[in-house]
Amino acid sequence: MTTPGPVERVPLKVVPYYVQPEPEDEPEAPGPEPVVTEPSVRTTLVGLGAAVLAVAVIALTVSGIVVASGGDAVTGTLLAWMAIVVSLVAIVVSMVAVVGGFGRRWGIAGLVTAVIANPLVLVTVLDFAERLQSGA
Repeated sequence: MTTPGPVERVPLKVVPYYVQPEPEDEPEAPGPEPVVTEPSVRTTLVGLGAAVLAVAVIALTVSGIVVASGGDAVTGTLLAWMAIVVSLVAIVVSMVAVVGGFGRRWGIAGLVTAVIANPLVLVTVLDFAERLQSGA
């Protein structure tokens, strides 16, 4: 292996760089004015509809409980299944309202109400509460 010799120091060369402006083009002719559209108005009807569906779920659930307590189990069961279906529709409509911004407050209220008033959720919560109370 060879040993490198001394390093030769070379002065740095600076090359001047002159910035020249681009040749100017002809001035632009004025084009048509941009079309200004009014902002879209989002309706709250979707969220309001979700809240109305959630109230319908409450009415169907209460009606099903009252009818079944009166002895007509078949009609009570039918009302409970209708409440479940309407609850699912209300949940979907509520999600559309919340995500799309079509009455978010109504959509959130409808979502919470539809979930809580769903007969399947009520049965699950009441069964859990009964197990806690009995200690099983």
